[in-house]
Amino acid sequence: MSLVEMIITVAVVGILGGIAIGTFGNVVDRGKDNIAQNLVETLNHATREFSHANWDLRFNAIEASGGDEMLVLRSLQWRAPDGASDELIPKGPFMRPDWNPSTSDSTEDWRIQWTGSAWKLLKPETAGAGIKVIFDGSDLGTVYVFPDNFTPVGSR
Repeated sequence: MSLVEMIITVAVVGILGGIAIGTFGNVVDRGKDNIAQNLVETLNHATREFSHANWDLRFNAIEASGGDEMLVLRSLQWRAPDGASDELIPKGPFMRPDWNPSTSDSTEDWRIQWTGSAWKLLKPETAGAGIKVIFDGSDLGTVYVFPDNFTPVGSR
């Protein structure tokens, strides 16, 4: 191989490497977007199932706080204790009870926000508070223990 051929080969490899690195970054962002969108769809499906089986799951949205999101999520995760009122049929849970997310209002995080009747995704650089989307699964594990006096939110 001559020096000219070697320089051309290195240049071509460098250009291909630059394209590949840029493409890889987009793949990661698209993957995160797909995971977060799937979680929003899962929450909206659970909300519809809860509403069809019980009562309208409408609860005032508070944009500056993640507290409303946690109350609605816990309502979806709650299961009426055996022997409780037959008002809830089926008794739930409508969302996996071992999901223990945190809330965030950071514009660096992917967040899921409650709108008052449905869930929507807040991507990074978008203002607002909501449930923080964790992509490594560290928010899954221990089943949430409800207080004895817990009452699901919504209108009956």
